[in-house]
Amino acid sequence: MIKKTVLIQLIALLTVRAGVANAQTKLDTNAKQFFLFSYFVEQDAGVNLAISTNGINWLPVNHGKVVATPQVGEKLIRDPSINLGADGIFRMVWTTGWKGKNIGYAESKDPAKWGDEKAIPVGSGIDSTNNCWAPEIFFNPQKKNYMIYWSSNIGPWKKGGEGRIYFVTTKDFKVFSKPAVLFRNGSPAGGAAGNQGPIDAFIYKDNKRYVLFYKKDDNTHIPNIYYRASQSPEGPWGDEHGPVTPSTGDEGPSIVKIGSNYCMFTDPFESDFAYIFTSKDLNTWKRQPTDLKMAHGTVIEISKQTALKLLNE
Repeated sequence: MIKKTVLIQLIALLTVRAGVANAQTKLDTNAKQFFLFSYFVEQDAGVNLAISTNGINWLPVNHGKVVATPQVGEKLIRDPSINLGADGIFRMVWTTGWKGKNIGYAESKDPAKWGDEKAIPVGSGIDSTNNCWAPEIFFNPQKKNYMIYWSSNIGPWKKGGEGRIYFVTTKDFKVFSKPAVLFRNGSPAGGAAGNQGPIDAFIYKDNKRYVLFYKKDDNTHIPNIYYRASQSPEGPWGDEHGPVTPSTGDEGPSIVKIGSNYCMFTDPFESDFAYIFTSKDLNTWKRQPTDLKMAHGTVIEISKQTALKLLNE
């Protein structure tokens, strides 16, 4: 008799393969929106990019080859995230290793061609942490500066330490504020059963409010993505909502609006392919696999001109 969890995984895999078989082979140039997914496949290989107009079917950039290789930290690139500034500059941050107080940073006007990489010691002012994971960039329109936020564990890893989301601010990516807590709930991270500490945070601007999505770090195949709202991207954050269902465990939430739908992309436990959750109201969700094989990344909206340029490079 097939166990229920195995059956779910088998059905998901067959669904993904069916989607891949029907995948787009060229971009829909009549689409109203275009999206860029930055992600990794092998952590010591580098950053991959893909383009989509519907969130389900993705076309690889650079013929599926990486567009940036790891040069700093532990020479890893995990969890890459790209932000497009109002100045037309693409800025990318990533996890440079399993340990350390640094994140990786690079910038470019072309997301397929990156400049020099550098390590930013965002965690240097936090004495009791030895990891800085899953960084993201967010422009704060209220203060006209950029936030870089990430996950850190405080205290002994998997031995009673606390999972927290920290942030620093900057206007020029040269001078940074001291790290401050963006969100904490007093619980440990580490992936073990019952760990409720936040990790993999993502801020989404929803009209005049800000929504903070995060994973509660229990990796035992249970729904684990939650969210809270605030009037400021720096918090304080309101009541907790979630978990987002249906789910058997997801990581690395990234949110965009496609048409009238909120669309949350995740790295699911049960598959090597990205999943997409869609909702009209952030309360009721539908979940389905995409045809993109990936690990933890971030989705942003880009122009048609940029999408076409990337696919022709």
